[in-house]
Amino acid sequence: MAEGKLIGVDWGTTSFRAALMDGEGAILDHGSSRDGLLSVPDRDFEAVLERAIGRWDPDGGLPVVASGMVTSRTGWVETPYLPCPAGAEDLAGALGRLTTARGRRVAFVTGLSFRHADGAPDVMRGEETQIAGLALDGLRLAVMPGTHSKWVRIAGGRITAFRSAMTGDAFAALRDHTVLKLTTADWTPSPAAFAQGVAIGAADGGAGLLGKLFRQRAGSLMGDFPATETAERLSGIMIGTEIAEARSFAPDVDGPVVIVGGEALAARYAAAFEVLGMPHETAPVHSAFAGQFRIAKAAGLV
Repeated sequence: MAEGKLIGVDWGTTSFRAALMDGEGAILDHGSSRDGLLSVPDRDFEAVLERAIGRWDPDGGLPVVASGMVTSRTGWVETPYLPCPAGAEDLAGALGRLTTARGRRVAFVTGLSFRHADGAPDVMRGEETQIAGLALDGLRLAVMPGTHSKWVRIAGGRITAFRSAMTGDAFAALRDHTVLKLTTADWTPSPAAFAQGVAIGAADGGAGLLGKLFRQRAGSLMGDFPATETAERLSGIMIGTEIAEARSFAPDVDGPVVIVGGEALAARYAAAFEVLGMPHETAPVHSAFAGQFRIAKAAGLV
């Protein structure tokens, strides 16, 4: 087995992932747990870290690079946002540093900020590391589905702009806390219903969302479709609206949209792109660890 040279930690609000990498960035071993930041007792982040990675490096000699919400206000070490444009080298220069009580060296990757044309701010934490791991050439557009989806414009491997959409958050709120909950409780998987929702959401450039949402309730009452399809249609409407709005975000970018995310969400967005006839491709898994390695290498840690 190759010798470990770096430990990467992807630490989110509700999840924890870690990987042991060799000198070329290959993953030798990895693990995950539900030790998200909000579940850490008494903010003893060091204890959680040691429990997860101590078996790989009991003496604490390997450098650790951590990214994600671990650098947020509710995380271990809050770091300031780095303004766009930024890539792996910029992130390497902005690393936060900490030596734990046990003497372990931890470097924290900070998040990015961006201001839209109207001056309104946008922020990300964690996604910048995943993009760094893709090492994309040329001018590209990526979507990172999730609770707060990100659409990212990349030029020469650096993030030049991005926009966020509260798609996942809004879907959960609408499903569980509005009149739609009367029919979304019984959820029957239906690719056809999802596709119909995508087309509805994307129609008219994504405009008219509030009316489109109520018509799902009316449609189920009038028997236009089975009530059990409401959740799939709602999911499609939210994702279709998001995609339609994002089409104007980076009009200068050609080529397939890169989907960066977990398998289930990536598949759902791929299906939506198919409905809308938009070229797309799915990024490799473990892009966060690949990004941590690139940033660590640029910082001289490996």
